[in-house]
Amino acid sequence: MIDINRISIFFAIAVTFSCEMQNSNSSLINKNNASNVVCNFKSKTNNKRVNGDFQAMHTSTPVIIDGLCDDETWSNMDWNDLNYAWMGPDVDSMDYYGKFKLAWDSQHLYILVSIIDDSISPTLSSGIENYWKGDYVEVFIDEDKSGGLYKFNHQAFAYHVSTEGHAIDKGITKQTIFLDDHIQVKRSSSGSQYLWEMAISLYNNTFDQSSQDNLPVTISRLKLIGFSIAYGDNDGNNSRENFMGSKESHGQNNDEGYINSDVFGSLLFVK
Repeated sequence: MIDINRISIFFAIAVTFSCEMQNSNSSLINKNNASNVVCNFKSKTNNKRVNGDFQAMHTSTPVIIDGLCDDETWSNMDWNDLNYAWMGPDVDSMDYYGKFKLAWDSQHLYILVSIIDDSISPTLSSGIENYWKGDYVEVFIDEDKSGGLYKFNHQAFAYHVSTEGHAIDKGITKQTIFLDDHIQVKRSSSGSQYLWEMAISLYNNTFDQSSQDNLPVTISRLKLIGFSIAYGDNDGNNSRENFMGSKESHGQNNDEGYINSDVFGSLLFVK
C-alpha cells in the first residue's frame, strides 16, 4: 500500500527546502548584484582633494555594517580618491587602487572603503606588535579640529583598522591599545577587490582610556572635524611597502599624521 500521508509530508518538506534554497541563493545574488552596481570596483574617481577637505552627507537610515555596499545610503554618495602616494614607490592600478565614501547620522561617521589590492597580508603577531606592517585602513580623527600633537594622548586618534577588525592606536602610557568599541567594521572580498565598511563613534579630548563611562559626541549638521584616511599596503614582505592617502601631503615625509593632527584634512557634516 502507498502511504499517501507520508508522500504528502515528504513532498511538502522537499518543496519547502527547495524554496528556502532558492530564496537564500536569490538573496545572495541580489546582494552581490546590488553591491557590484554601487561599488563598481573598477571605476576610477576624479574626486581628488589636494588639501583633504571633504564633506559627508547625512543619512536618515543607519547603515548596516556587514561589509557590503548594498545600503541605499551608499548609492547616493560619491566616491573620493584614496591614491596620493605618501610612502613607497609608484604603484600600478592593478596592484592597488583605493576610493572611499562618507555618510553620517547623529551617532556615527560611516565610511565605505573600496580597495583593489593584488595581495592582502594580515596584521602581524597578535595585532599589537608591528600593527602598522600588515594591510590596514588608517582613519585620522580630530573631533574638534583643534590640531596639535597627540601621539600619547587623546587630543586626536589615528585608528589603524586591521584585517582582523581591530582599531589600534597608542595610549597615554605609550603602549599600543585596542579601541574596538570606537569602530564597528566588517570586510568582504571578491578576488582582488576588498570592501571595508565602518561605523565610527566620535570621541573628544576628554576620552579616558581607563574609564568605562566615556560617551561619544553627538554629530550635528555643520560640525567640522579634522580628518584624513589612508591605506597601508603590504604585499607579503613583512613590511609596509606603500602608504596611500586622501590628501597630497601629510606632514614631514608624509608620515607625521600619527603624531601631529595639524596635518589632517577636514570633514564637514552637511545635509
